[in-house]
Amino acid sequence: MVLVVAASLWLTIREEHALYNDELTRQLLLQAETLRHALQPSWPHPASDRARDLIQRMQADDVQLAVIAADGRLLLGSAGLADGRRLLAAPEVQRALLAGWGSDTRPWGPHSRAYVMAAVQIGAEPALGALWLARPALTLTQDRGALARVLGMAAAIAAVMAAAFVFALYRVHRRAIHRLIRGARRLSAGDLSERIDVRGSDELAALAAALNVLRRRLAAQLDTIDRQRRMLEALVDQLHEGVVVTHTDGRVALINPAAARLLNLPHGPDEAARLVGRPVETSITQHDVQRLLLEPLRGAQTPPEAGAVAGPFSDGHVRLEVESPQGTLHLLAWATDLMLAGAEGAAGATGGRLLVLTDVTQMQRALEVRTDFIANASHELRTPLSAIRASVETLRGMDLKTEGSAAAPFLEAIERHSLRLESLVSDMLDLSRLESPGARFEPEPLAVRQVLDDLHGRFHEPLARKQLRWEPTFEPTEPWTLYANPHLLRLVLDNLVDNAIKFTDAGGQVCVQMTRAPQHVGITVRDTGCGIPPEEHTRVFERFYQVQRSRSGGAERGTGLGLSIVRHAVGAMHGEVRLESEPGRGTCVSVTVPQPLLTSTH
Repeated sequence: MVLVVAASLWLTIREEHALYNDELTRQLLLQAETLRHALQPSWPHPASDRARDLIQRMQADDVQLAVIAADGRLLLGSAGLADGRRLLAAPEVQRALLAGWGSDTRPWGPHSRAYVMAAVQIGAEPALGALWLARPALTLTQDRGALARVLGMAAAIAAVMAAAFVFALYRVHRRAIHRLIRGARRLSAGDLSERIDVRGSDELAALAAALNVLRRRLAAQLDTIDRQRRMLEALVDQLHEGVVVTHTDGRVALINPAAARLLNLPHGPDEAARLVGRPVETSITQHDVQRLLLEPLRGAQTPPEAGAVAGPFSDGHVRLEVESPQGTLHLLAWATDLMLAGAEGAAGATGGRLLVLTDVTQMQRALEVRTDFIANASHELRTPLSAIRASVETLRGMDLKTEGSAAAPFLEAIERHSLRLESLVSDMLDLSRLESPGARFEPEPLAVRQVLDDLHGRFHEPLARKQLRWEPTFEPTEPWTLYANPHLLRLVLDNLVDNAIKFTDAGGQVCVQMTRAPQHVGITVRDTGCGIPPEEHTRVFERFYQVQRSRSGGAERGTGLGLSIVRHAVGAMHGEVRLESEPGRGTCVSVTVPQPLLTSTH
């Protein structure tokens, strides 16, 4: 900036001097023309008074002049001018003799100082001579001290201006760089909420724009990662299977609430998360699970096939039984090795162990029920068949002509056990029909009084044989109608009343009560029999399950399918069944059947 200002000042002064010298040339030409008019009338004689007066005034103004004849004689000249021929050869004089006037600026004199020179022709066709005038020109080097002061002042002003400009530019760039630094630090700290504001089109603005683009892309990627993380966490938390992930150092990396629940650990909203980072030994109490998570696996780590039963740890899975407040849970635990990304290591990942826990309690229960069903069905069928076969073999060895009276008990046994087989097969057919997916049971309007009367008619004989009191009631007391499938309702009532009669001692009481509510009908069958222990309440609805030790029915054993048929029949009517019983105080079974519409009828 200093050089530019100095060069500009130099050019300005030079142009000003050029203008001054041009003006000085015009003045000299005007003075020469005026003096030529004063000298021409008396040429070549001495100048007139007017001419001498003009010459004196010019010399007073530091003007050098000379009058030169055409032959080179110096007719008149200032002091120091003696060589007319040399002046006659000057460029401005030659131009004046040819064109009437001429001018030039060149060094002249003993000090080679620059002079502005002008010459005019005297006389014409032919020229008599020439009048030559010269005056010192204005140059840059004329007053070196003044020039140095001017240039020094200009340089100082330029330096101050340059310093102020540089300082202002430095402040602007410094603020921009600080904004870039703050923005970069926010990016490195993970704060992507604020953009970097740097205006302009220089390199800093380009860098700020690139950082803003990086911020937007990082924000989009982090949003995607966070969304995927939350989706993965939600999926893992909502899995019914338990999931446990551990690091190679034996610390828990992940455990979902299902795993905490299945392993009987605290499984509240935040309690499972507190187990993360803790050692497996202090977090999980089951030793088999600890061994699956910590010890090397043997064999192929592939999920076991359905129904396969393998030994513990043979292929990374094991059957577990965990005691919980809800009872014993049967679990299938499967473990496999995996790589955990994002941990420290040479490749950015480290090993870990994955454990998946599947609750197979219902499956185990179903297997037990199926096993019990097969065993009980085989037993129930074998017992009457064995009795019938033994009776038949005995009859075949008897002479019916002579031992006819002795054959009667065997025929009665065959008849009794045949009826039991018939009842057993009938119950199994009813149960099979109830479990059929395509079975449809449409409800029909049924008069409550008629239902109770028909029920009493079917069981009048066994009630009278055991001298049991029959107490049917319904509320409200006026006749009304319920909607149910007749076959399903008969199965429910017959099996409940049949059980109540079988397991109530002589002189006891059997009560059947029907109540109407706005949305359902309640059916209650109560007896004063021997009752059922509380620990057996959950199993009495299973097929062939009988609580013989709590009953006193003895010879009047049922098929063990009655309550199972009741449960399935009530389920087909979209109702609910509830059992209340206490040993020695009787049993009460309540059934609730939803009703689409209730109306009164006679």
